[in-house]
Amino acid sequence: MKVSNSGMRLYAVLLVGSLISPWLGSVSVLAADYGRLAGSVSDDHGNPLMGATVLIAGPLLIATATAGDQVERVITDAKGKFAVGNLIPGWYSLQIISPTRLPAHQTGVKVQAGRTSTLKFVLTDAFAPVRFQVPDKVASPLGDDWKWVLRTSSATRPILRYRQGASVDPDPLQPEPPDERLVAMAPGSSGTSPVAGDPGTGGVVAYLHHLSPDAELLTVGSVAQEGPTTSSVGTYYRKGTVSGGTQEVSLVVHQLGYVAGASTPAAGGELADSSVRGLVARYTQTYNLHPRLTLLAGMDVNYLDAVRELVIAQPRLKLAYCLNPSTDLAVRIGTPEPSEGSGTLLDRVNGLNSFPLLTLRDYRPELEQLNHAEASLDRRVKGSARFQFAAYHDGIKNAAVWASAHTPTVSWLAGNYLMNPAVDGAFVNVGDFRSSGYRAVYTQRLGNHIETLVAYVVGDSLCVRSPITHAQRGDLQGALQPARSSSLAARVSARLPVTRTRLSTSYEWVQRGRVTVADPQGQTDMQLQPFLDVQVRQPIPALAFLPAHIEAIADFRNFMAQGYSPVGQPGESALLLGSAYKSIRGGFSVEF
Repeated sequence: MKVSNSGMRLYAVLLVGSLISPWLGSVSVLAADYGRLAGSVSDDHGNPLMGATVLIAGPLLIATATAGDQVERVITDAKGKFAVGNLIPGWYSLQIISPTRLPAHQTGVKVQAGRTSTLKFVLTDAFAPVRFQVPDKVASPLGDDWKWVLRTSSATRPILRYRQGASVDPDPLQPEPPDERLVAMAPGSSGTSPVAGDPGTGGVVAYLHHLSPDAELLTVGSVAQEGPTTSSVGTYYRKGTVSGGTQEVSLVVHQLGYVAGASTPAAGGELADSSVRGLVARYTQTYNLHPRLTLLAGMDVNYLDAVRELVIAQPRLKLAYCLNPSTDLAVRIGTPEPSEGSGTLLDRVNGLNSFPLLTLRDYRPELEQLNHAEASLDRRVKGSARFQFAAYHDGIKNAAVWASAHTPTVSWLAGNYLMNPAVDGAFVNVGDFRSSGYRAVYTQRLGNHIETLVAYVVGDSLCVRSPITHAQRGDLQGALQPARSSSLAARVSARLPVTRTRLSTSYEWVQRGRVTVADPQGQTDMQLQPFLDVQVRQPIPALAFLPAHIEAIADFRNFMAQGYSPVGQPGESALLLGSAYKSIRGGFSVEF
């Protein structure tokens, strides 16, 4: 029987359709069982952001190469849009990242079978001005808003929790630490720092805001006792505090006050104003190269706008290796981050407010600069005891030495000093010198309330060698020479259990005639001052109408006025030089 061509074609179509119809039904069933995510990313002006990275974490993504993956990465197109299909229904978390923009996060995104969940993200410029905003509705402690929210724009949401490769749960993975606010009349910047100014008692306002359990933002402003002529304002951002890969950036602007009228003929003018402008920018990144090897790298930039502009850039590098659970090796170049080793919010603010000492050298404004390098071995011995041995090398430029003198006494040093009314004296520029040495430190915790420290340091210090001659007028470098020096120090910190008083006292013996300390960076790390230093912090009972933590602070430095070395010319009043000056200061701090 002969079949026509049209009949054969119809038969073939029916046969193919019968074969593929089960597969088509299966595909439609599969499409109905999975959901889809789509959205757009723009800036705070409504412009689409092309090339933004979208990380999606959830139960399982069919599009991934292996079934074990739980994170999908997509890139926005030219219109700032993205889309991901074939998602198992469930709860998902999204993170949006774009260069120079604050990241956006959203958790608890529900994907339903056969539906598309559409989202919209707005990324704000990381350098937008900061302002406070109160949400319109009552805030929940774990919601997208807080009772007090620190934002860079109204469109920016707080950074929520996100961990790549971890299981996603709509419940928070970790509670956020409480925010801290500080209003204080404090003793001022940390005088233990070798390059920190010490403006005396001043007012401090600070706000520490936790963007998430892994990120925080600190804003601070301070005014010294001289008033607005000596003040600072700045901000500090840190992330990775939980995950380990810490990234820190800070920017502080300083208004520095001094006694006006110092002539600077070499610079072509006078320091006629009573203040100059300074800026400190810091950046630090921590890299976990190996479970036992950690690298911390960063940069410090100090800028001074006086009669002339001055910029000092210093790298910061620390490589730490854990030999075993009780022994660590470290190599460090440069100064540590201000927050390193600090405890309370007031301590962190004081470190952030530090600025290199300003002096004159040959009538030109200069900043004291410390180039520090060291290698250390840190070992935990029995119980809570620790032992550290370190070898170091310092290069100090424009070293500033405190001088207790009135203007007529130091007039013969014109062009190499600046008066500082905050410390009732002057800072004299004694030039550059180098120092190498070692230190041995033993620390021990006694119970829960007492910590002890004993340290022995050997290095080079500037020493008064001979009287000043008429040929050395205007310069102390001929009378001050580096000399091998050693010092022995001890510190006891205690907290009384009943009154909750925190008492810290230390004494460091320094050889006679030394006007600088050996190992100044080590002194900062150990929180030591030459000679007798006492600090008392007494909590005050909270008032019913003011739910805050209030502390009275008393600070006594070089309480017995030791270590002053007289220098001068025959027949003239002696100029007293020293590595530390006597001061008695106090104030209050209020944290809420």
